[in-house]
Amino acid sequence: MEGSMLTISFGNWMELPGLKFKDWASSKRRNLKGDRVMPEEIARYYKHYVKVMGLQKNFRENTYITSVSRLYRDQDDSDSQDRDISTEHLQIEKSKFVKRNWEIRGYQQITDGSPVPFCLFAENVALATGTLDSPAHLEVEGEDFPFVFHSMPEFGTAISKGKFHGKVDPVLIVGSGLTAADAVLCAYNSNIPVIHVFRRRVTDASLIFKQLPKKLYPEYHKVYHMMCTQSYSADSNLLPDYTSFPEHHVLSFMSDMKCVLQSVSGLKKIFKLSAAVVLIGSHPNLSFLKEQGCYLGHNSSQPITCKNNPVEIDAYTYECVKEANLFALGPLVGDNFVRFLKGGALGVTRCLAVRQKKKHLFVERGGGDGIA
Repeated sequence: MEGSMLTISFGNWMELPGLKFKDWASSKRRNLKGDRVMPEEIARYYKHYVKVMGLQKNFRENTYITSVSRLYRDQDDSDSQDRDISTEHLQIEKSKFVKRNWEIRGYQQITDGSPVPFCLFAENVALATGTLDSPAHLEVEGEDFPFVFHSMPEFGTAISKGKFHGKVDPVLIVGSGLTAADAVLCAYNSNIPVIHVFRRRVTDASLIFKQLPKKLYPEYHKVYHMMCTQSYSADSNLLPDYTSFPEHHVLSFMSDMKCVLQSVSGLKKIFKLSAAVVLIGSHPNLSFLKEQGCYLGHNSSQPITCKNNPVEIDAYTYECVKEANLFALGPLVGDNFVRFLKGGALGVTRCLAVRQKKKHLFVERGGGDGIA
């Protein structure tokens, strides 16, 4: 399945300093047929980059973070904890550990699978978790049945294992984004009939397909063309390969692998399925932060989401507006493509470098222990 997919960004847009992507591809005898590449190629390039640049010591694989908490919060936050410590003594302790702004706890899974807990301290923390941890759900009856998938890897694995071989019932795909389009292409190329359901009109100006040049992204425009020209009508049956249902939503799933669809006008229709794939977005897992990280968003009363409530940051430093020494980049702040990560990483790095330089100047000018 992965081998049929290409990245949205060009390969050279995602390369890192000191190693051109095309040079790496040539050294590995990779045959690049165009500017876009397969996701697994980019993944191999990044792994090789870490090795060739000697960065292994900076990475910890198979690591899971369970808590990121600030140390020495303002007095209002820690009255109960510090009531038996004198103010003078507390200030001394603060000066000793001024760089320990954050306590990070978690565990690392070793070779035999057992977890090894750890605790470390950091002056700064950068959040770069992405937003793919928790797939969004329709929140409808029957969505937890085993024939309902919520990710492309699940669907791809089912196809590769031959679970749809010889079946004539269609696969239901829900969503109008690029991931849903990937699922449509995956099923279509595997000769699996598709029912494609989405809430928007095909003429909706906000559809992602309208933002992609046809010559560079022909496969996605093929899906969009089918969405527009192969839509369902009440006086016709499902088409043999693909049928779209604009302005429809799933009302429920049934245990006998049927689903109930409802149109914007209220008309209901029942279909028998081979499987269903719900691809309507995803949310980050920030359970290791207080309030699940909600307080960092533009709207602190809502969960962090890529589109509607990203982490609020300074546009130049990428530092969180509501939490000093905490940075965020990538989809958490609305930068959805891999190529945007470089800008975020450079913003964070520049901010830290400037602050480090200021500290050194402070020490050189007789600023005591260098605490700015």
